[in-house]
Amino acid sequence: MKVKAWLAVGLCVVGLGLGMNSLFGITGQAASDKLDLSNGLKTVPQGLPLSDFFTRGTSNNNQAAVVNGTNPDSPNTQVVELTTGGSQVGSIWSQQRYRFDLKKKQVASMWLNFGSKGYTGSAPVDVPGDGMALVLQNADNPQNATPDFGSNNPYGETLGVWGVANTGASSAGAVANTAIANSWALEFDSYLNQTTAFKSTTDAASFDTDTSGGKLTAPHLAANYPGAASTYLPVSVSDGGNILGWGAKTSYYMQMVHKGVIQGSNYMFLSDGAWHHLTLTYTPVSGSTSARMTYNFDDKNPTTGISQPGETNYMDVSSSVIDPGNTGYAYWGFTGATGTYSETSMVAFEQIPNLVNATATADMTANGKTVTEGANVSANSPVTLTYNAKYESGTTNWTGINAELKVPSGVTVSKGTVTYDDGTVTTLGDADIAAINAGTGTMLKDLSSSNATAKISLKGTVNNVTSTTAVDQSLSRFVGTEAVVQATLPNFNVVPSTLALKTDQTAITADGSSAVPVTGTITDSASTVANANLTVHATLNDGTLADTALATTDAAGKFTVSVPADKLNPGANVLDLTAENTQTGAVSNTGEVIITVGGLDFKTVTGKAVYKAKLSGQQQLVSRDGSSDLAIVIQDSRTKGSQWQLTAAATPLLDTNNTGMNGDLVYVDGNQSTTLSPVAAPVMSHQNDGTNGTTNVTGDWSTDQGLLLNVGSDAIQSTKTYSSDITWTLADAEQ
Repeated sequence: MKVKAWLAVGLCVVGLGLGMNSLFGITGQAASDKLDLSNGLKTVPQGLPLSDFFTRGTSNNNQAAVVNGTNPDSPNTQVVELTTGGSQVGSIWSQQRYRFDLKKKQVASMWLNFGSKGYTGSAPVDVPGDGMALVLQNADNPQNATPDFGSNNPYGETLGVWGVANTGASSAGAVANTAIANSWALEFDSYLNQTTAFKSTTDAASFDTDTSGGKLTAPHLAANYPGAASTYLPVSVSDGGNILGWGAKTSYYMQMVHKGVIQGSNYMFLSDGAWHHLTLTYTPVSGSTSARMTYNFDDKNPTTGISQPGETNYMDVSSSVIDPGNTGYAYWGFTGATGTYSETSMVAFEQIPNLVNATATADMTANGKTVTEGANVSANSPVTLTYNAKYESGTTNWTGINAELKVPSGVTVSKGTVTYDDGTVTTLGDADIAAINAGTGTMLKDLSSSNATAKISLKGTVNNVTSTTAVDQSLSRFVGTEAVVQATLPNFNVVPSTLALKTDQTAITADGSSAVPVTGTITDSASTVANANLTVHATLNDGTLADTALATTDAAGKFTVSVPADKLNPGANVLDLTAENTQTGAVSNTGEVIITVGGLDFKTVTGKAVYKAKLSGQQQLVSRDGSSDLAIVIQDSRTKGSQWQLTAAATPLLDTNNTGMNGDLVYVDGNQSTTLSPVAAPVMSHQNDGTNGTTNVTGDWSTDQGLLLNVGSDAIQSTKTYSSDITWTLADAEQ
């Protein structure tokens, strides 16, 4: 009777337990999971489209799906839903051409979401379960790989990859045989399976009783081989027999050996509603060194995407276990499973192994100095922002790359270039700069092994402020079809500046034969300037010149910068000057001076040439009439030895009825005569002798030189007027 009474109490407890599950919302979890799914899709960070790279598992019980993210800040991102309710299993596997290459270093990065059912107290309303796993495998039918549940519903403990321990038997091998064969898995376990009671040994709920890597007290990451018997440890437990201890029966619950554990302090570690970043790095066998899988969890801020330390662990892996056929490759993907408890398990990918391995870096200099975390930067400082996107390796090109560059707050960019590994240099136009300042980015050429890098260099200025202003880290993204990578600029402080620079000239003309002095004044609205503390920094055509320290013998704030002649190019040169107080670090505004070295141009092109002739029945050269007022003067203010060439092109001589005459315009220079036609022909060349840069072309013509009219012998006398348009072209003729 006592035994029957005890059984009756047990049944009441079980009944009460089922009632509490209903009360706590377990039967209503679908609504909660649905909300988690919606929130996850709305907040998913930038990821990749997946249809070209992965295939949904083909097992009959697979509930996984690929859906589009709904976050407008993460366009073209697709998300894998592994589980969205109770008693489900889900899987997604790489396509064959994107298998994991076990012979090469591989990097994968992704975002994971486990729903929001985590808790810190001891009596939760909802409980998350059970998690997911990242898996490498070479099962006989890889796309169909799933644990063998027999006729049972999925057990959440398996996470869709581990063995099924539901018999109470002692055979670790039998459990291993139900797992995905020839595999390695990294689990993200959101529910602790720590049941050890005799009556529960057939519930598949004891894997987390393992203490080989330390006691498991919360959701965790851990790794091992699902299909290996050594991964499972049977533990015997007795029912105690009858009240006298007779007839005791023994059963076994199964522990799972957890390697490379990373665990939290409570149930909010995974299931907090946020996206969690994972970077997986595989280093292949090298000599006597084993292959190693290293994983860094929570290494990016889910809100900003900015890198953070995260938590790292690893497991040495054997390709003979994962790849017994020695193919050199493994299918890879994610699995998930739920039981009584459920959660929404989701994955979004940034980098996929054996597709494109890419990296990105960013750095900033202010006034020529590297900006580090927390540094003070003076307002007005000229800055250079440098972003580098690099194709490290892959099986395909990195295409469709949009450089979504985040310019730090308080910095204004005015110009920039993109330099590629293949030598191509692209100057960013005003529209590109406006797009970058607006955060919409600029498109890059495809990157590949033959054109591996794109270096973006942006020039700008730190805006002035009235008080010290903190600038947060800024995250830039390189979003391509095959990979998404990020680069972060450090946080810094902008310190206001009262220093001002004014040049005495804004434009200077020089002959290029000697250094050009540029003068000006530096003032400080808050204090008296001291020349001993002042330095002028100069850039000429974006190249850096030597600094100029102010002379203590000069008047306060007065400076002279000497621009070397050999640094000046013919034509316009842009000189930018900023002053720095070397004691306080304050930087002035930028003063700009345009230095024009020489120049080649028409000083005068006016008037017309007029010809009057009495025909004689013979060919004749007709000189210009006295009414001609054609004037051509060329100004060459370049250095001695500079050369130029004058060309002329003339339309046919026609009257008002478009009837031609038997004659041509010719240009005579010495003994050389050139007949003019619609095709430009050289008529004169000149070399600057350094004494006079002005050449009066028409002023040097005699009656039988210069522009003349050649009349044919059969020309007919007429009172009509014939005209022609002449195009004169002046060109630099440097050798």
